[in-house]
Amino acid sequence: MSFLRIIKLLLVPFVVGNIVQAQISAKIVDEQNLPLECATAVLYNQTTGKLNNGVVTNSFGEFEYKNTKIGTHYIEASFIGYETTTIKNIEIARNATKRQLGTIQITLGNQLNQVVITTERTNVVNEINRQILDTGKFKNAQGGNGMNLIRNLPSVSIDGPCEIKLHGSTGFMGLLNGKPIQGDPTSLIGLLPANAIDRVGVITAPSAKYDPEGKAGILNIITKKRRC
Repeated sequence: MSFLRIIKLLLVPFVVGNIVQAQISAKIVDEQNLPLECATAVLYNQTTGKLNNGVVTNSFGEFEYKNTKIGTHYIEASFIGYETTTIKNIEIARNATKRQLGTIQITLGNQLNQVVITTERTNVVNEINRQILDTGKFKNAQGGNGMNLIRNLPSVSIDGPCEIKLHGSTGFMGLLNGKPIQGDPTSLIGLLPANAIDRVGVITAPSAKYDPEGKAGILNIITKKRRC
């Protein structure tokens, strides 16, 4: 028998002893002890930090590593939205065949006490029979007159001679703080400072009591209340 063959025979027990076909298994659950499917379990060598294996859990939250080498290992268990849990000092001895770690519980991460949702009201609010213009949303509310504001309403148009038309008609009724405007509404609106107007309402389907003057609709100018 050659010297080289003798060396190989002597090395066989050593090599076989280091390649242990050990299995590591466990189960990943949440805080209510419910199994987490598709959670990730990654196995590292604790001495070198080298990645050994990585698996995902089945529908029962269970996972298993096969053919694990001898040595000390650790597992990082994680799932989307949950904190990563680390299980250290997992020893695989020479005579080991199976290692059951039991249950690994992971907890939710970045939990919020409350969620605050903010939104901004649109410039023009459309209701069943009316439109309401919030004048505070327009920069021209800081200067100019009422004509600069009402032209922002989709149903209002102003022609060349600065005549207001509601739905293309001049046959509308003008209100100031809910009271009928005596005289020409266009003239009054043109005299009102824009920053004095709080909102403008357009009633698109007025009741019969406003006939025949309000057939095209009603334009209601609401001014800001002054405080002494």
